[in-house]
Amino acid sequence: MGVIAYFYGFPQTPQSAFLCNIVIHCSLIFYVLKYFLSALFSVHSKKYIFKHKYQGIMIFLIILWFVFSYGFNFQHKFFNAIDIKNIGSMTMLIIQLYFFVMMLFDLSSIGQLFSKLKLGPGGWMISSFIFLISTGTVLLLLPEMTTGGISFIDALFTATSASCVTGLVTLNVATAFTFKGYIVILLLIQFGGINIVAFATFLSSFYVEKKLRYQSVMKEMLSTSLNGTQTLIKEILIYTFAIEIIGTLAFFLYWNHYHFYSDSVFDNLFLSIFHAISAFNNAGISFIDGGMTAPLFRWDHYTQIITGFLIFLGGIGFITIHNMLFSVRYNPNKLKYWSRLQVMSRLTLKVTLFLIVSGALLFLIFESNNSLQGASLGDRICTALLNTVSCRTAGFSTVDTGSLNVSTLLIFIFLMFVGAAPSSTGGGIKITTFYILIKSALATIKGKKEVSVCNRAIPFNLVDRAYAVVLFTLAFIFTGILILSISDPQFDFVNITFEVFSAIGTVGLSMGITPYLSIVGKATLILLMFIGRITIFTLAISVARRAMFTNYSLARTNLNI
Repeated sequence: MGVIAYFYGFPQTPQSAFLCNIVIHCSLIFYVLKYFLSALFSVHSKKYIFKHKYQGIMIFLIILWFVFSYGFNFQHKFFNAIDIKNIGSMTMLIIQLYFFVMMLFDLSSIGQLFSKLKLGPGGWMISSFIFLISTGTVLLLLPEMTTGGISFIDALFTATSASCVTGLVTLNVATAFTFKGYIVILLLIQFGGINIVAFATFLSSFYVEKKLRYQSVMKEMLSTSLNGTQTLIKEILIYTFAIEIIGTLAFFLYWNHYHFYSDSVFDNLFLSIFHAISAFNNAGISFIDGGMTAPLFRWDHYTQIITGFLIFLGGIGFITIHNMLFSVRYNPNKLKYWSRLQVMSRLTLKVTLFLIVSGALLFLIFESNNSLQGASLGDRICTALLNTVSCRTAGFSTVDTGSLNVSTLLIFIFLMFVGAAPSSTGGGIKITTFYILIKSALATIKGKKEVSVCNRAIPFNLVDRAYAVVLFTLAFIFTGILILSISDPQFDFVNITFEVFSAIGTVGLSMGITPYLSIVGKATLILLMFIGRITIFTLAISVARRAMFTNYSLARTNLNI
């Protein structure tokens, strides 16, 4: 892995590139021989092959690639057709990707050693993000990742923003980073977006089988039975990559046909991959100068619709997507589709659509004589819908946020605070938390003893947890605004408040002040992005664990409210 990082991160001479290639080829051959020898000398060879079937598939692909790369010439025509002239470099890249995957398999085999560390679920969640951010920061500091160098604070900020799928940046991504830098940012977005799935997989592998209390946490986190957790995790990964592939094809076929971005097939393909992954993971990062405000996207309804749909799917959560697709396939009682959905899925869809529609209508009203002035009806509707969908968690915007009316900014702040659904790629306090708070307040006013949703009673421990999440989130917001007001007094209160809400909601919309913040201001936003991505989740787990061991109650007293 160190050789690969050196190969891509530093300028290479022909001699150093040749030595790196030899080391990587030898390492790859070592993994191939290791697999075959382990299978050959295993007591039960068939069981070994079945247990390591994914590694076997990788080995088969490696051999197949070598055969076609060095034994046939048809791939030359294929690569020339998609504007890739240097086939040797492409072959080397594929080999390195295979090597990287094989390293992951090898590391997963020693995962049992790490399970002995008594960090707890919350500790593992935090550690995984710290590791991802640290790795991304080191890679972005390498000379070949940027066009003119990058400071440590900017590298850390970019890595945190990408890993926490936020979208706030201190540099112009289009001009500050090279193609290799784009690749690093793309990988950070992908790993950061599905990190909750990787964490769930880790728990199910090392905790669920051993400790009953972690089984309860897993069941609550994924809203499924314990028997279906492993299957659900695999389906979530399938949904993630399937949606991203479909989104990539939707962008590529359109952009490549009309040559909106480039005449190169490869350039259009890479832009499609990057934009689809960034949209579905609600990252809001683009390497096009100006992002969605660029002429390429500004009034392009097709691009806006596909982008908004990907953001919507990423924001409703993996559990809702799974339940929606499962309900289509499975209907033993011949119920209507809506009735077959779980309460969680129905609540998610209703609240999400309500926020999008109401937010878009308010955007149309408040911006009719401002950013939408002179636009056609179709442009107004698409702009309002995309910006409303995006401001809840994604960060893509086709208008200059700094030019919006204060009334529109207040609506955006509210939507950023509420955020997306649980177990999604989005942030915020989550729409279920917001809905429970509203229902709890109404139940209190009406004198009801229970909080109900869809004719189902909500346990009071969930209501207490919702209040705790909101309280802690507001505390972090207040602290962030206070620090920025002291460290960067040149910016007004509205700009600072908007930036803080955008960071802790992992949204990425900006009033344009982020690049000009002091080091203290940038560090504050880094912490807020990190907190916004992991704290609500870890808090929920911590409360759930404590609830399992508190079987006593204290004497009651009354206080004035």
